Amino acid sequence: MKTTIEKLTPSWFRGKKITVMGLGVNEGGLGVAKWLLRHGARLTVTDLKSRAALAVSVEALMHTYQKAIERSGGNTVYRPKFVFGRHEESDFIRADLVVRNPAVPDDNYYLAAANRAGVRVEMDIAIFFLLCPVPIIGISGTKGKSTVTTLLGEIVKRYDRRAIIAGNIRRSPFDDLDRLIRSSNHSGHPIPVILELSSWHLDGLEKHQLSPHIGVLTNVLEDHLNRYNGLADYARSKSLLLAFQSSGDFAVVNADDARVVKFGTGHQTNTSLVFGGQRFPFSIKPLKGDGCFVRKGQVVLSEQGIERSVMSVSDIPLLGNHNLSNVLAAYAAARKAGVPIRIISTVIKNFYGVPGRLELVGEVGGVKYINDTTATVAEASIRAIEAFATQKSSRIILLAGGADKKLKYGEWGRTVKRLVKSVVLFRGTATPKLERALKTAGFRGEVILVDSMAEAVQSATNLAQSNDTILLSPACASFGLFINEFDRGDQFVGEVRKLVRHEQRSISHSRSRSSKK
Repeated sequence: MKTTIEKLTPSWFRGKKITVMGLGVNEGGLGVAKWLLRHGARLTVTDLKSRAALAVSVEALMHTYQKAIERSGGNTVYRPKFVFGRHEESDFIRADLVVRNPAVPDDNYYLAAANRAGVRVEMDIAIFFLLCPVPIIGISGTKGKSTVTTLLGEIVKRYDRRAIIAGNIRRSPFDDLDRLIRSSNHSGHPIPVILELSSWHLDGLEKHQLSPHIGVLTNVLEDHLNRYNGLADYARSKSLLLAFQSSGDFAVVNADDARVVKFGTGHQTNTSLVFGGQRFPFSIKPLKGDGCFVRKGQVVLSEQGIERSVMSVSDIPLLGNHNLSNVLAAYAAARKAGVPIRIISTVIKNFYGVPGRLELVGEVGGVKYINDTTATVAEASIRAIEAFATQKSSRIILLAGGADKKLKYGEWGRTVKRLVKSVVLFRGTATPKLERALKTAGFRGEVILVDSMAEAVQSATNLAQSNDTILLSPACASFGLFINEFDRGDQFVGEVRKLVRHEQRSISHSRSRSSKK
């Protein structure tokens, strides 16, 4: 019989044998591992990476272990067991619970072994949802979810400084779970919780039929087709964000995305997908009925049939229609969360984006360097190119390429032909697809293949002239040359900062020589 954990309390974990599959380097399994250790679990952490590659995470977990001993109050604290560079089947079949990394495929051998042995397998986000005592605001979508999560987080935090922003943005919600549980024992307004959720997170919530109180779905584009059985399968996973909402919940949906609009309409082949939330759409075009939309250069909020122009589009610092859509999504969700209009508009006017998303890293010799490393699909790269192509004096040198996710690049190639001066491609399993797309589109600019970020930035810099834009917008996954998309972006930022420092030293040296004459 499988271990039942639906009615969870923190005390359930004390003394239980729990295997965390995937420690990670960006608060992946680390957050839940620290929480489990603090709550008395007999913890095994297993990861295919080496101990050296995960040294920072290991150190953080051991620091938590030492602190837990100091604060144990007589309760037993178990030293964590580490297994690196491999997995051992015994850690999966003899556990009370396996916590899997969301990136691990469903057909993984060790997860199958756990299931055969009757061991419960969960994702950390499902455990959080089951334990969290307050309503959750969840954001998902192929692109834009990190921008919406961050902006919405800043808005809500301005309204309630206790707000928690976590999830798929390099911060674990388990860091704040104990505080949430303690606060729920007191009267008063609950602490707002805002989570970025991936499609894999949503898959983990399905068996518990859990959806957030406010669900924000930005869009559904081709992505992760190396993991899903086609776009329809992937889109279904995204729909799970809203699938189990009841009439007291809110579905903030992108009315400009045909796939999103269809979710929850018509006959449901799976009757467990209820889609009961109240819809509150957003659109960069005028809407009929309630929602948040744009009309004649104004952001319009319609609530209970009453329309208000709440700010001018020209007051939004972010570039591109895709970012305008993100702002509308955050505006709509913030209103459903009860934040006053004045606060929402003020925060938006002072929001300049998040790292790795059309981020201006620096300017050297009149050349702008833009970090858009999170553009891991063709559509996102297209939008970034179009956003900077509107600046007429600027020509784009594009850094792209990487690992394959079984996506198509025809439209990307045609966009590059129209709007890009030169292309620097990282070698990777998807890069031949990009080369073919450029050739098919008839791209006549220079194309350079590189094996590192240093080589890419140097090659792009050599091609650039004053007023050009060097845009890292890869349209591919990062694996191969980089640890992940964050590592790719961090390396880009590091190389650009070297150029900035070199320019500053040259200017300083030139001024010094002039003063001596």
